[in-house]
Amino acid sequence: MSDASFAATYHLGQYQPAVEAEINSLNSQDFTNRFWHKDATLWTQNAEAQQSIRSFMGWLDSPEVLSKAVADIKHFVQEVKAAGFQHVVVMGMGGSTMAPIVFQRSFRQGQGDLPLSILDTTDPGTVAELEAELPLRHTLFIVASKSGTTAEPLAFGDYFYDKMKAIKSDKAGENFVAITDPGSKFVTQATQEGYRKIFLNFAEVGGRFSALTYFGLVPAALYGINIGALLHGAVEMMHACGSQGPVADNPGLKLGAAMGVLAKQGRDKLTLITPENLGSLGLWLEQLLAESTGKEGKGILPVAGEPLGRPDEYGADRVFVYVGYDEFKDQASLDKLTALEQAGHPVIIIRLSEPMDLGREFYRWEIGTAVAGIVLGINPFDQPNVQAAKTATDKLMKEVTEKGQLPSPGQPAASQDGISYYGDVTGQDAAGVLQAFFQQAQPGNFMTLQAYLHETDALNKDLAEFRQLVQDKLRIATTSGYGPRFLHSTGQYHKGGPNNGLFVQFTADHPQDLPLPGRTYTFGTFENAQAQGDLQALRDNGRRALHIHLGPQPEQALQTVLTALKAALAHLG
Repeated sequence: MSDASFAATYHLGQYQPAVEAEINSLNSQDFTNRFWHKDATLWTQNAEAQQSIRSFMGWLDSPEVLSKAVADIKHFVQEVKAAGFQHVVVMGMGGSTMAPIVFQRSFRQGQGDLPLSILDTTDPGTVAELEAELPLRHTLFIVASKSGTTAEPLAFGDYFYDKMKAIKSDKAGENFVAITDPGSKFVTQATQEGYRKIFLNFAEVGGRFSALTYFGLVPAALYGINIGALLHGAVEMMHACGSQGPVADNPGLKLGAAMGVLAKQGRDKLTLITPENLGSLGLWLEQLLAESTGKEGKGILPVAGEPLGRPDEYGADRVFVYVGYDEFKDQASLDKLTALEQAGHPVIIIRLSEPMDLGREFYRWEIGTAVAGIVLGINPFDQPNVQAAKTATDKLMKEVTEKGQLPSPGQPAASQDGISYYGDVTGQDAAGVLQAFFQQAQPGNFMTLQAYLHETDALNKDLAEFRQLVQDKLRIATTSGYGPRFLHSTGQYHKGGPNNGLFVQFTADHPQDLPLPGRTYTFGTFENAQAQGDLQALRDNGRRALHIHLGPQPEQALQTVLTALKAALAHLG
């Protein structure tokens, strides 16, 4: 089963007849015409849900609509360069920053183009590190928030606006750009503060479907990417997916039907393999798939960053998707994928010829995700459980404002070497608590590491080792993410998807904290409140969660946790 025009090959083995039957069934129901006419009955018979679906399908024609805005965006880029700007920082969360991260890490920067940084964490160490690297007077800050009410980008904007006021007084706004929806409160603030430019996006495009709108394209153009060519590829994929009428071989339908059918048959862990220079695609896909499908106890869990292993290291809950470049053969991975396919695991291989093909791939996956929602019988455009963590955090921040500090997390199940372990399990020491926690693992479960920490290479290495140890011993899927980034992506799946996760949350002290202008709390307190609120939301949804507070030196402490983990896993059968 292949898709020659857009370089995708499907090795589905025993699942192929079911996938083909699903495609034929949808086509017999006039799928293409109904889909492109935004017929919400494809997804649900509930009238209220149908209205919600129709109101969030503006992304369908965004490549064509935004093609008309390319000249204006390019003119803006020229204006910014002429004004002497030397650096761009995109500040947002979730859908506002995932595509810019992919662009920044996947494309080589050309001479004369502006370096691009992305800020999507409230961690004070990360904010301070970024600030120290920037030529502040010559930095353009993009505050990206669809709703205009998202707490994190507003906090980032206020922090750096305060810094810029100290440098440029009433001209501070010249260094700021807003990307938001029409009518959001943020438009008023940005206007009052004299922002250089306000890009009004489209209310009918949800954040995770916004890669090919102003949220993705403005940073891409500033970074030097040919956004006209990027959109051209997306328009070609639109046509291939039936935007001009029914087609014989629809790449988006094929991907979505495969993902949906495989998930319904228990293959709900979509394991993504990429070469290193496409690794950031996993961050974008995590949000798109997990937030779109993880609800009503159903969902597809994207698994990125796991080293590819032998067939006997995996359960029957996996589907493997390789996304790579034509000229990069990566034979070691392809050989392992062949072995996995021969062992009965479904394998999908997608090839790109160059980074510019990401435009078409973004679009293929958006269609595929929408189609998977049809197969699973869920609304892929809402995020009912994301609000839970926000509400819990807001309640905690109110308490901070009134009492000056966060409430106590309670008594730890164990404290050892300055590290505290909080959970519903008991043990004599750290290893005992970890053993009791992981004893709960069952086939088909997954573990996710939620790191509310300052990202460093050392921590990344240790988190990867933690995952590897658990995967090797328990044969379950593992994922990892930095908070609060994942709250706006996989956080929906964590609370609304199948209740088969083991959640390990890491927090730390903030000896180098930063105040937030106009607020009674700091970045560090905000981050800790988000962690506590997230933990509360997980527990309110009956999830198995272990909170490990690493203290003032998280890198050293995580090494100690790894030692305890090895002892714990050694005692499991």
